[in-house]
Amino acid sequence: MTVQAPVGESGIKVVAEGIPTASASAPERTVGRSRHWIRPRVFGIGALAAVALAGALTIGTLPRLRQAREVDAAAAEVSSARPRVTVTVARQVAPDAERVLPGNSLPLMEAGLYARTTGYLKRRLVDIGDRVKEGQLLAEISAPDIDDQLAQAKANLDQAKANLTLAQANADLANITLDRDQRAGPNLGVTLQQLDIDRATVRTTAAQVEATKASIEVNKALVQRYTDLQGFQKIVAPFPGVVTARNVDPGDLITADSPTASKELFHVMRTDTLRVFVNVPQVFATGIKVGQDALVFRREDPVQQFAGKVTRTAHALDPNTRTLLTEVDVSNPQDVLRAGMYLQVKFVFDRQILPVMIPAAALITRATGPVLAVLDGQQTVHYRKVQLGRDFGADIQVLEGLKPGETVIVHPGDELPEGTAVEPAPLPTK
Repeated sequence: MTVQAPVGESGIKVVAEGIPTASASAPERTVGRSRHWIRPRVFGIGALAAVALAGALTIGTLPRLRQAREVDAAAAEVSSARPRVTVTVARQVAPDAERVLPGNSLPLMEAGLYARTTGYLKRRLVDIGDRVKEGQLLAEISAPDIDDQLAQAKANLDQAKANLTLAQANADLANITLDRDQRAGPNLGVTLQQLDIDRATVRTTAAQVEATKASIEVNKALVQRYTDLQGFQKIVAPFPGVVTARNVDPGDLITADSPTASKELFHVMRTDTLRVFVNVPQVFATGIKVGQDALVFRREDPVQQFAGKVTRTAHALDPNTRTLLTEVDVSNPQDVLRAGMYLQVKFVFDRQILPVMIPAAALITRATGPVLAVLDGQQTVHYRKVQLGRDFGADIQVLEGLKPGETVIVHPGDELPEGTAVEPAPLPTK
């Protein structure tokens, strides 16, 4: 007899324990065993998936947590650290300063030679570039009329001298006649009228002697004048130098003492010593002294320098340019420098005031005036008012309020309050 087993939740018939079932087939037994092994395998796979997911979450989260802790630690360190600033040390300028100023070179002496007598150029002995000595003959002018006038003046002088002898003889005769008539008197038939005539003759002849002497002096002056004009027929060098211009040739008509017709015959310069004129700006004018040394050189050859000396100044500034005209004499025996060159003159000035120099980037401009951020021994910021001097662009002078060697902040900005402790970093050098 077969007992019907109840049907379970899964729809599978359950056979009562201990009661064999004759009607259970082989396929049904196989399905039961398969279902018995599927449930534990599903549980195992789920457990492995959960473990893998947990591991992946752990691997991805731990580095991020570690990085977050490092960032927080760095932020805390930065927030507690001192601000880092760029600093520089205020330096005092040197007691002497070199300044290079442009100058214009001129010869020590120069002269334009003109004719003082009219005539034709007979010959010339020099040309441009020739070296000449003092008194050397450069050219000769032919002026026959001057020679004739000189001969006439000499003849007049001789005539005047001869007239002087005649006048003196007449004067002597008049004196003798007067003396004789005075001794004879009226007793010998000499009338008073004759005595008056004798006295007048003495005076007349004496005046004639004086007039003749004056005529001699006049003729001497004329002879000297024409002698001088004859001497002007020779053009000579007034000083040693070089001929820089020649404007005449033999046969040219030379006209003297005529502003429109006269022309320069030669131009001579003395270049063994050059005069270099420099316009010194007002800021350096008080540092220029007569006798002060200077160095002169060409801009294209600054290595070769020539020693010079300040010989004179104008002692007054040009009101138009506010500059002091200064003359520097430089020896030029080898003729390396030429007159008319544009030269550079190096002066060394002694400073009366020694200012302090700082970078212009360290300056803070406020409504109350210029201010500097200065560090003390504890690297604490203190703002200090200063008085400024000259502005050189990258650097600026400080006249008051800052001492040499003090540390100032470069690019301080506005985020550093008074008394802030900072970490200084030296300003990089260029």
